Amino acid sequence: LSEDAAYLQSANVRQIRIPGDVIIGGVFPVHAKGDSPDQPCGVIAETRGVHRVEAMLYALDVINSQREFLRGYKLGALILDSCSNPAYALNQSLDFVRDMIGSTDLSEYQCRDGSQPESRQMPRKNVAAVVGGSYSSVTVQVANLLRLFKIVQVSPASTNADLSDKTRFEYFARTVPSDNYQARAMIDIALHFNWTYVSLVYSADEYGELGAEAFKKEARKMNICIAIEERISPKKEAFRESVDNLIKKLQPEKIVGARVVVLFVGTEYVPELMLQTSERMRLERLPRQKRIIWLASEGWDRNNEAYTTGSRKLAAEGAIVLMLASERVPAFEEYFLSLNPGHDKFERNKWLRELWRHKFDCEFGLPEQSTINRCESHRQTVENFNPDDKVQFVIDAVFAIARGLQAPFFYFCIMGNIKAMKEEVCPDDTVASSWISRHSRMPQICSAMKRIDGEEFYQKYLLQVKFEDAVGKKFRFSPEGDGPAHYTILNYQPENNRRRSQDSRRSDYIVVGRWSEDQVRTVHLNSSIFPVIRLEYLLG
Repeated sequence: LSEDAAYLQSANVRQIRIPGDVIIGGVFPVHAKGDSPDQPCGVIAETRGVHRVEAMLYALDVINSQREFLRGYKLGALILDSCSNPAYALNQSLDFVRDMIGSTDLSEYQCRDGSQPESRQMPRKNVAAVVGGSYSSVTVQVANLLRLFKIVQVSPASTNADLSDKTRFEYFARTVPSDNYQARAMIDIALHFNWTYVSLVYSADEYGELGAEAFKKEARKMNICIAIEERISPKKEAFRESVDNLIKKLQPEKIVGARVVVLFVGTEYVPELMLQTSERMRLERLPRQKRIIWLASEGWDRNNEAYTTGSRKLAAEGAIVLMLASERVPAFEEYFLSLNPGHDKFERNKWLRELWRHKFDCEFGLPEQSTINRCESHRQTVENFNPDDKVQFVIDAVFAIARGLQAPFFYFCIMGNIKAMKEEVCPDDTVASSWISRHSRMPQICSAMKRIDGEEFYQKYLLQVKFEDAVGKKFRFSPEGDGPAHYTILNYQPENNRRRSQDSRRSDYIVVGRWSEDQVRTVHLNSSIFPVIRLEYLLG
C-alpha cells in the first residue's frame, strides 16, 4: 500500500483514510444499492461513485500543494461508501463521530508519579467537516446524525428542498441549488412551449415527492394545469401498474393533450420506466406524434447508458432534460486519466482496483505463466472517458471547506501561537516577518482546531467564503447555504442526422438552452437546434 493512505483491512468496511493534520470526511455512492440486507452494496458505480471520490482527493492534493494555503498544515480524508443506501450510509457515518464519542481528553488526568498518561490506541483526529452525500435520501440521514455533533456538511449533489430548512439542518450547505429552483426552471420551459396542460410523474421517495410538490406550487402560480398525477413505487409489480395507468390515461381518446410528462424520479427509476413505457408504446401502437414528451429533472443521468439501450431509446427520444450547469475540469481529467496501475495515487484509492476488475474483466497480481487477462496492462483512454457531471461541485465543496478553515487556522493557530510566544519571549519588541516564518508553525495541530465548533465555523466562516472555482466561475453560498442556481437544458436526439452542439458531452444529448435565477428568471432556448420534425412534435 502507498504511504499516503492507510486502509482499514476488514472486507466489510468500505472506506479509505488519507492521513493529515485536519480530516475532511466524504460520503459517496461508490456502489449501487444491493439486493438485500445481507448484501447492502451492489456493483461499483464509476461516474457517480469513483469519479466523485477522486474529485475530492484531487481537490485535497491541490490545496495541500499550496503551502501557504493552510500555513503548512495538511488536509487528510476519511471517505465512506454509502452504497446508495440511506440505512447503510447512516451506519457507516457513525465512523465520523465514533472517535468523538469514545475519546478521552488525557490532559484532564495525571499518573500517580506525576507523569502524563498515554492512550494505548493510536489517536485519530476528529472530522472537521463532511463532503456528501449524493442522493438526497442518503444526505438527509447523514445530516440528521452529523447535526447532533455540530459537524458541518457540504453536499455536491443533493437538491432536496427541505435541506434549506435551517431549523432542521443547521450545519448543512451545498454547492448545488435547491429543487425549488429546478421546479421554476421546468415551469418556464413549459411556458416557453405554451404547455399549460401537463402530466406529473414522481417517485415514492423524498426526492420525487418534494420535487413534485415544488412543481405543483409553481404551476398554480402560473396557471398550468396538471391533468394526470402518478406516484410510482420502486416495487416491481407496483411500478408496472403505475406505468400501465399512465399510458392508459395518456391515450388521446381519454384525455386530449397532457402528453408532456414532468418527471421527478431518482436515477434508479428511469431505466425501468423507459423499458415499461416502450413496451406499452409497442402494444398500443402509438404513432410518433402521440408519444410521451418527457420534461425530466436533473435526476435523469445522461451518463447512464441503461436509460437508452435497446427499446428504451424509442421511449426516451425527444426528452428534455435539466442538468445542473457544470463545466468539465481539464486539470482533473488529466489527473484522472493518469491513474493507472503502478501510479502511486492509484493505490491510495482501493476502489480503483475494483473498478479495473469490473471494467476490464481482469485480475491483479497474476503469475507470469497465467493466461488470464491482466489488469496491469489496461489503461484509460480519453476517447472512452465521460466524467461525472458533478465533479465541479465536489471540488467546489472541498475548496469551500478549506477556505472556511483558513481564517480560524490563521487567527487561532498562527496568530494565537505568535501572541503567546511574543508575550513570553519578547513582550516589548515588534515581531518581524522572519520571526513569524520561524515560529508560526506548531509541530502538531493547534488545540483550537482539534474540536471545531461547528456552529461558529458554519455561520462565521463557511457561509462567508467567496472564491473563483476550478473552472473560473465565482462561487458563494446563499444565506440558506445553497449553491448558485444555473441549469443547462438538454434534448435527447439519438438520430445520426441531428446537429451537434459544441457544448455537448455525450453525442446524443444536445444543449438547447440555459436557465438561471439571477435578478430576473431567464430561460434561453435555441429552437433552431431542435430538428424540424421534433420541433413540430414538441409544439404540436
